[in-house]
Amino acid sequence: MREILQEIVSLQKQYSSSNTPAMQQRGHLIRDVLPHELRTFAAPLRAAMGSEGEDAEAEGSDGTGQKAWVPWARWHSTSRSPSAQVGWYVVYLFHPDASGVSLCLSHGSTQMIGNSYVQRSDAQVQGLMSWAWGVVGHSFDDDPSVRRGIKLGRRGLSEAYERTTVFSKFYPNEAIPTDQDLTADLLRFMRPLAELYRAQVRGQEPGSPGPDVIAARSEIETIANPRRRRNGQGRGLSAELRKVVEQEAMRRACEWLKDQNFTFRDVSARECCDFRADRDGEGWVIEVKGTTGDLKSVLLTPNEVNLHRLSFPRNALIVVFGLSLSDDGNRASGGRLVAYCPWQLQDDRLSPVGYEYRLD
Repeated sequence: MREILQEIVSLQKQYSSSNTPAMQQRGHLIRDVLPHELRTFAAPLRAAMGSEGEDAEAEGSDGTGQKAWVPWARWHSTSRSPSAQVGWYVVYLFHPDASGVSLCLSHGSTQMIGNSYVQRSDAQVQGLMSWAWGVVGHSFDDDPSVRRGIKLGRRGLSEAYERTTVFSKFYPNEAIPTDQDLTADLLRFMRPLAELYRAQVRGQEPGSPGPDVIAARSEIETIANPRRRRNGQGRGLSAELRKVVEQEAMRRACEWLKDQNFTFRDVSARECCDFRADRDGEGWVIEVKGTTGDLKSVLLTPNEVNLHRLSFPRNALIVVFGLSLSDDGNRASGGRLVAYCPWQLQDDRLSPVGYEYRLD
């Protein structure tokens, strides 16, 4: 590993946007040799990530078309981060001034809009970075050689990488450590990466769908594509944990209904709503949703949508969000309750999670 990293750093001195012999060699090392070397450590790297590492893989890139100033090779979950523009990963970023290479915990710095890659907005980046530091900000408190962020020293895409890097550890040219030390650093970076992935599963990342939506999408993919490899990634909370969350949401909903002077009964086991309620002689339909994520979206069945459209304005949606699960997964607590009462569904806020295509 040390020799590969050192050779790539040395080739940075001969950078050209054209496919010169030096850039051809750099590309071979980045795209083929270094990812292959990372795969030789696949077992311990995946083990360090726990269940979040089951589909982890390596890849490298030195640019498409013109050669990139900052070539990279990354280790990532193929479901959490299917491309370098999406999600979190651990990555080697090679400094454009050939001063060295940095091991980083980073997020995709650009996104596809139309047919072009565009840098993420300042607000989007700030939200992602603030969230990540809140989740894994203390991961390297005992290691002063790991810094927050990174400085690559050039504008353009280098600046984009700087904006979306949480942590980095710099290895200077001609002083790259031994393979043993490099492997130890990689393993340490796997732990905060896995923690970010686990927080994504809980629906806590800014802009991410709720855990129930993640689970539904995964189940639909499994049914539609049964031959594709399934590894447990991208499935959100397990059925057991979702049940714990739902039970706490129902308990909190009961308290709210009592406070609002409703009489009610739990019909969730036999109807397409959670409670039938009465107040002032009028019947109400009550829907309850619980999530460990933010107040972003909820998953609805077609029957639920139809029922609440027909029941408005004698209907309500109660959402308990931001719930925390105990370490043993047997209890949910905390969070906040928001009630939409009455609840009028708006078509422009409904998004299909999957499609049924009729053949006849």
